[in-house]
Amino acid sequence: MWSPSSPSWHVTLAADRLAAANAAAYWPGKFGDFEVIQVNSGGQTAPWQPAVTELAAWLAKKTTKKPSLRVVLSGRFVRWQLLPWQAQISHPDELVTFATLKFRETFGQAVEGWEVILSPQPPGKPALACAVDSALLDALRTTCNKSGAKLVAVSPYFSVAFDRWRYVFRKKTAWFGLIESDCVTVGLLSNGQWLGLRTERVNMNWQDALPAMMAQIGICADVSDAALPIFLVGDANEPVGVNGLSFTWLKPKELLNCVTPGGRLALGF
Repeated sequence: MWSPSSPSWHVTLAADRLAAANAAAYWPGKFGDFEVIQVNSGGQTAPWQPAVTELAAWLAKKTTKKPSLRVVLSGRFVRWQLLPWQAQISHPDELVTFATLKFRETFGQAVEGWEVILSPQPPGKPALACAVDSALLDALRTTCNKSGAKLVAVSPYFSVAFDRWRYVFRKKTAWFGLIESDCVTVGLLSNGQWLGLRTERVNMNWQDALPAMMAQIGICADVSDAALPIFLVGDANEPVGVNGLSFTWLKPKELLNCVTPGGRLALGF
């Protein structure tokens, strides 16, 4: 979402881990090397700081040509808002201002330190906006500049995962959820448009949190169909069940025989 290009490495930042994969080494039938580094998340004011510190150390070890990076951000570091269509607003700067006001209504004055990005908004349709700490983006740029690496993109994990699986939905009305070790993001999609999206902090009991999150989204979107398909992704092993919910666990064909934890996290899907 921030300056897309063709990176040589995918790096995912989470509160507890840093995962990196050589993007060129991943293609159907081949599973390239990746690295997963555990992060000491205690004692830091910003939850993303330990992962950025580990990124700097990881880049310092690259004694050969410095890589270009696509950084993927855990749901812990991203906030979302679904913005209703505003016919009177057309200029991009005005849309960002409107999105910032909506974030402030939910999160208060903390939004003053965030960078807000909007997805393209077709006429008459709601737009999805995300916000990330400006200090995080500045720290990523500084870290890459100091190491000689090129930062070519910064994207939310949820966005990268959905783009990977967008073809599954076509014009369906369905749920899409991203399961992480410490948070869950789930959205309701209909005919290519988001009807609602939520992220919540969780621990090991995300199976308990997911149905309540879906119920809240459904109420706000005025959707009560309990039979809608549910698609879930994540780096963990496929869940056995989620409180009676029937779901499809999406997994790339090229990774079917590669279940080592960290691979999907490193690639962001």
